[in-house]
Amino acid sequence: MARPASWYGYRPGARSVTLGPVMRVLPQTAPPEAEPAGSALLYRDAEVAPLLGYRPLLLDLAVPAGPPPGPGWPVVAFVHGGAFAVGSPKHAPLGRYLGERLVEAGFAVAKVHFRHSREAVYPAQLHDVKAAVRWLRHHAGTLALDPGRFSAWGHAAGGHLAVMLAVTGDRPDLEGDVGVTGPSSAVQAAVAWSPPSDFARLPPPPPGSPFHRTGEDPHAWLLGAAPAAHPALAAAASPLTHVTAAAAPLLVAHGTGDDGVPIAQSEALVAAYWQAGADAEFAWLEDTGHVYGHRTRAAMTTAGIEFLRDRLGPA
Repeated sequence: MARPASWYGYRPGARSVTLGPVMRVLPQTAPPEAEPAGSALLYRDAEVAPLLGYRPLLLDLAVPAGPPPGPGWPVVAFVHGGAFAVGSPKHAPLGRYLGERLVEAGFAVAKVHFRHSREAVYPAQLHDVKAAVRWLRHHAGTLALDPGRFSAWGHAAGGHLAVMLAVTGDRPDLEGDVGVTGPSSAVQAAVAWSPPSDFARLPPPPPGSPFHRTGEDPHAWLLGAAPAAHPALAAAASPLTHVTAAAAPLLVAHGTGDDGVPIAQSEALVAAYWQAGADAEFAWLEDTGHVYGHRTRAAMTTAGIEFLRDRLGPA
């Protein structure tokens, strides 16, 4: 029996691809209506891509109210942490804090979603955040964004994805085909707090971690197997593997007391940047663990804003 045109959501004229057992229908999605909110305009639950069999990929965008400088506001894509397995940009305290600080500083802030590691294995997470960047750039004119001044900012797993955006640019083999295709997924700068950069050398989850209590390794979830059992994919998923002279400028912060992602991970990443001739700055945070206290968070947010202003340049 012939399948009807609506099989698995297919509509004549829609662009679709098949990856494994899941067909994805990828129509062009328009931004939602803006909601005034004090000194910002909010675009809630913008649909980056509908993924059949998964939740739709969404983002929330806050744009400073008023006329933008030059062609538009500089953009920060915020990527939340949570070991690729928990959390949401809608409920991340760091996302709320950074969103307020960055909008006050004159940045548009997009809190982007990605599939968790039990929903899809790597590189789905990278494809998802790249899709968010492409969607934002595609709609830059409508949203008053400057397509030439995009950046990424994240902590832990979110920091990893922010760095991956910085070091993979427009590489065709890593773009994926989720959502809007065609616009660039490159960012012009990134800020990463405590990012894992080499999965082959990550320790097991520390005591106190929910994964330690269950005996699970979230990085095995991400890769589909333990990194030692899947060394090629572990290397491909590691930012350290992709650093070249063309990598976007990067500010890395990492605590010396981090027992979840050792500081050696960021030391190796920044050393690779410097060896390649790329632009990186490193903030060693003495006696700081994986989660930053209020003073450290405030100071590193100020440092990140100054870094982005310097690297993204004037309108």
